[in-house]
Amino acid sequence: MSMQETAGGKLASANGETLSMPCQGRSAGRRARFTMIRRAAAGAGMAVALFALDAPLAHADQVDDYVHAEMAKRKIPGMSLAVIRDGKVLKEGAYGVASIELNVPVTLDTSFVLASSTKVFTASAVMLLVQDGKITLDEPVSKILPQLPAAWSGVTVRNCLSHTSGIPDVMVDDINVTALAGDREEMFEKLGKLPVHPIGAEVAYNQTGYALLGMVIEKISGMRYEDFVQRRIFAPANMTHASFGDAWAIVPGRSDLYTADDITKDRTRLALKDGRPVMLTDKILRYGSKAMPDYLAPAGLLNGSLRDLVNWEETMEQGKLLTKASLRDMATPAKLNDGKNGDFGLAFLIMPLGPYQTVSYGGGAAVWRLSIPEKHLTVIVLTNLQASQPQAIAAGIMALYEPALAEEDSH
Repeated sequence: MSMQETAGGKLASANGETLSMPCQGRSAGRRARFTMIRRAAAGAGMAVALFALDAPLAHADQVDDYVHAEMAKRKIPGMSLAVIRDGKVLKEGAYGVASIELNVPVTLDTSFVLASSTKVFTASAVMLLVQDGKITLDEPVSKILPQLPAAWSGVTVRNCLSHTSGIPDVMVDDINVTALAGDREEMFEKLGKLPVHPIGAEVAYNQTGYALLGMVIEKISGMRYEDFVQRRIFAPANMTHASFGDAWAIVPGRSDLYTADDITKDRTRLALKDGRPVMLTDKILRYGSKAMPDYLAPAGLLNGSLRDLVNWEETMEQGKLLTKASLRDMATPAKLNDGKNGDFGLAFLIMPLGPYQTVSYGGGAAVWRLSIPEKHLTVIVLTNLQASQPQAIAAGIMALYEPALAEEDSH
């Protein structure tokens, strides 16, 4: 369900979910996940430099040429993208097919599995409650949800948003999206018996915290999580195709989902080697099972179109829902106990890319939104291929609009 990379200024690429690499030993696997998040637009590197050094501003044909080349190289069936600067859409495009079998083309209204991108909308819902004066970021979640295990009593709303809670993760296999429990009651029963790591000591990507945030939203608002998000976020932002549902759900207009990861010999799961996905080199497969329990909707069950996300960006730019202070909090790295910055703000991933600091989110190793706040530049990439490395593609497109990124790659 989730994102990846950055070393020496490059943004990452990874096989499985970017923010969700599987665990080889829970904490070791989670650290490996962030190591991978820090290694990457290398795939976008030299090829982008050749495109971008020729012109200070990308032309549409350059972007299209780059996208077609990346889709062919990575065997991506379908994709949509947007480039936004200063609140204005510079480029929108839809490419390839939403269904290989039916030869249905991708359009700007095609819905994609957004997976862990859902977390940004859950965080935004929480921030609306903060703005309403209903909750604070630093109050213990147990104050709102007294049924939590006693060992979780010190965990705050901010800890859950920034993946610093230290509580056990209900997702035992992030790549195959396998949860330890089928409902909330079972989650508390099973996770309550597991050890808790020190709160705020480290970043460990965690689905449990977002399940709790969904419960907080329901408890404070008196509404179902999905209804609150629909009323307070999707409707005001004109996100007309946004809806919740996994592979079992019928979602009108949703693209089929494919994978570039190999599967087990019995064809029941994605194959893992040393805790990581096994990349196919000669083909892709239809992804047969992207399913999650309903209580994890706040962590990863959102579907939406490019137009939905462009409208969301416009709504944020205009300050129609969240205040500048709220957006600043979301894009500020959380402080760990040792004073160092964590990888996340409130749902947003904060990483360097070349000379810039980026704010991003993504999910399913298939979709990515990348922004350079100081340049007022945002790139959105939605694909229907798991392991398509959308973060590298987004970084490559961004380099076509920001010559400094191409120059960084050419050195």
